[in-house]
Amino acid sequence: MEYIRYSYLAPAKVNFILKIGEKNPANNLHNIFSIIRRISIFDKVTFEINEDRNKLKNIPGEAVASQLTKKELQEYTENLEKELSTDKNLIIKASNLFFNTINLKNKYINAIIEKNIPMQAGLGGGSSDAAGMLNILNKIYNNPLNYNELNNIAIKLGSDVSFYLKEKDSFVTGNGEIIKSISKRSLKKYYITVVVPKFGVSTKEAYDAFDDLVLTKKINYYNIFNLNFNYNFDKLNIKNENDFENIDLKNCINLSIDLKCENDFENVILNKYPVLKKIKNSMIKKNMKAELGMLSGSGSAMFGVFKSKKDALIYLNNIGKERFSSQIKFKFLGETNFKEKLNQLQN
Repeated sequence: MEYIRYSYLAPAKVNFILKIGEKNPANNLHNIFSIIRRISIFDKVTFEINEDRNKLKNIPGEAVASQLTKKELQEYTENLEKELSTDKNLIIKASNLFFNTINLKNKYINAIIEKNIPMQAGLGGGSSDAAGMLNILNKIYNNPLNYNELNNIAIKLGSDVSFYLKEKDSFVTGNGEIIKSISKRSLKKYYITVVVPKFGVSTKEAYDAFDDLVLTKKINYYNIFNLNFNYNFDKLNIKNENDFENIDLKNCINLSIDLKCENDFENVILNKYPVLKKIKNSMIKKNMKAELGMLSGSGSAMFGVFKSKKDALIYLNNIGKERFSSQIKFKFLGETNFKEKLNQLQN
C-alpha cells in the first residue's frame, strides 16, 4: 500500500528571559516566566501515516553533519538512535496521544527526523518536533481539535511543547503551558549565533542544581506571581489582560517592564561548566558587537544576539581563534522573524 508523505520543519528556540519560580504543588514542576523566540535552525520531519506500527529513524541533518568528521558523524548517528528511540521519542508520543484523543484506531506513523537541533542544548528540538506533529496531524484530519485540546496533549509531552503550538514568539508562564503571543512588530529582528559545547545539560540536572543553590545560599525563587501586569499595562500599551497581541516591546533588550534579559540557570550552569562563561564573554566583547550573550533554556548552548548578519558571521569566523574552540561541538547562525527563509526551505 502506498501512503501520502508529509514533511515539516521544526525550528529551534532561545530564551531571551528565563526566570524560575517556586514549584507548583499540584505537579511538583517549577513555575517560570520566559520570553521565547524561535530561530531559523530546523529539524526536518518526514512521515507517513500507516495501519501497521510506529517506525522511526533519526539521522543527522545537513547543518550538523557538515561540522563532524566521518568518525564523529558515525558516533553522533548511533547516539541519536539510542537516545531518541521510538518508545522515547516525543513525536511518537504526540501522534499516539493525538490518535487516541480523536478516537482513531490502528493509526501509526513511519517517520524520519533529520536532526539539526542538538539534544540537551536548551534549544527545544524535541518539543518543536512534537508540536509540529500535533499541528500537522490536526490539519490532515481537518482540525478536529481546537487549540485548548491540542494544548492538553502538549502539556503531557513537555514544558516547551505548548510554546511551539502557537508558532509565534511568546511570553510563557505557569509550568510552560500558558502562552501569550507577542506581535511580530514588537520584537526586532536579530541574527543569532548559537555555540554548542561537547556536552549537554539535562533539564533535571539544571533544576536540581538551581534548587541546591536556593537551599544552600538561602536565596528566594523568582516571584512569578508578583509580576503585576496590570501595573505595567500603561508601559506595555495593553488595554486588556488577555490581549497580548498588541504588546509594544520595541525590542527585548530594552524591555519596558522591570525585567532584564537574563537566564536564572546561568547562576549554576556557568559555574559548573566554565567554558560556557568563556563563550559568553567572547560574545559580549566590545569588538564583537553582540547586543547580548546568554545561555538558552536549561541546556548547554550559548547564543549571541546581533543586529547585523555581517557582525554575527564575523563572530563565528573568529571563534576558532579562541582558546576554548577545541571544546565546541557545533556552531550555527540563525535569525528571528524567519518566515521568508522558511518559505524558501519548504519550497
